[in-house]
Amino acid sequence: MTTRRVAIVGSGVGLLVSGVVLVLLWWGVAGVLRIGHTDLMYVLWPSSSMLTITWDRTPFGITLTVISVALNVLMYGAIATLLERAFRLSLWKSD
Repeated sequence: MTTRRVAIVGSGVGLLVSGVVLVLLWWGVAGVLRIGHTDLMYVLWPSSSMLTITWDRTPFGITLTVISVALNVLMYGAIATLLERAFRLSLWKSD
């Protein structure tokens, strides 16, 4: 895979994670993401702490939600790219 495709796939995963969390919030069942004292919402989507109570109703809340989703997409794309580069470097050094 090319670096560009890896970044696109990583970004897609970030968008999927954000979408799933937002749907769970919309349905009011985001509590299923808790394991013990750990809330997976903040582990999988760190910028979700930006969300306000009115994340889906006011222009301010919607804007913050869009920015938070964009940050998550960028983060997942960057992580995927960095992992791909590290993997290629480790294969290159093993030769």
